[in-house]
Amino acid sequence: MKTLDRYLLREALDLFAGGLAVLVLLFLAGAVYEVLAPLVAKGADPYTLLLYLLYRTPEAVVRGAPVAYLFALLLLLSRMAEDAELKALLALGVRRERVLWPFLLLGSGIALFAFLLGESLVPRSLAQGQDLLRRQVLERPRALLTPGATFQDARGRVVYVGEVKGEEIGELRVLSREEVLLAQRGRFQGGVLRVEEGLRATYEGDRPRTLTRFQRGELYLKDLTFEPWQNPANRMGLAELREEVARLRALGVKAGLEATTYYRRFAEPASALVFALFAVGLAFYLLGGSRSLGLVGVAVLTFFYYATWSVGRIMGEQNALNPILAAWGPNLLYGALGLLLFLGGRR
Repeated sequence: MKTLDRYLLREALDLFAGGLAVLVLLFLAGAVYEVLAPLVAKGADPYTLLLYLLYRTPEAVVRGAPVAYLFALLLLLSRMAEDAELKALLALGVRRERVLWPFLLLGSGIALFAFLLGESLVPRSLAQGQDLLRRQVLERPRALLTPGATFQDARGRVVYVGEVKGEEIGELRVLSREEVLLAQRGRFQGGVLRVEEGLRATYEGDRPRTLTRFQRGELYLKDLTFEPWQNPANRMGLAELREEVARLRALGVKAGLEATTYYRRFAEPASALVFALFAVGLAFYLLGGSRSLGLVGVAVLTFFYYATWSVGRIMGEQNALNPILAAWGPNLLYGALGLLLFLGGRR
């Protein structure tokens, strides 16, 4: 490896590491925001929250690595253009292809790392994070175990807690327009409130219709079936995803969510290679007019990719766009622009 390669890789890696750290923190902050209210309401301790964030970290790294690489390359090449380093390289006979090569090499390493991490660790860590919430928080609703507490079950009925005895609750009332349930005691178990020794009265308008007694019953609680991830396909491996897409399509279902997730597993890591071409092409194109991006331009282009990626993902998952185009569209856009800029830039 020559001196130029070592210099470019060292500078890019430093900026990439800093950008990735910031993006991971932002991603985890968003993850905390998704679940903070349910966690606090159900009495989560700081250890549970930290462990949950640990399970979300691999996903944050995979999602943030390509974007951090784009930010790092744009910032590095913009700085090199402002310091006349790119002009000096051209004056010494160094071709643009020679500058592009080490960035493509580094991008290949980042893409391979993100792909392997996304296929191996990310699905397992997301599943473990979900299990953590259900096991330690959602199935042990400490905040609900207070006299006078009210909440809803999965059918929208209001549940009133009149008495608390350790882990048991008593004097329960379940109210709706059509019926009233009274139970002597109950216990939370596995996202279900199991009640015993109760009375059920049904109504037709304002008039009682039936009155029955029961020994045992189950109420599925809305608050205890909290799902922080709207896309369960993120917790599947590629083989499982491929089988699920084939199964749904065999049933006549479009399977936009699963198919888009499947193709994104390849498209997102591969974007690191596309970003190398785009960043180098843009830097040498602007060099012809003695211009540079600056920090604002770098931030805008990075955000624009994230915006196109988000729009494509949503449209693909909602079957408004072909899943392949939804996943690969941002890469095709930046790749085409990068190639045009690279071919038309200063030599």
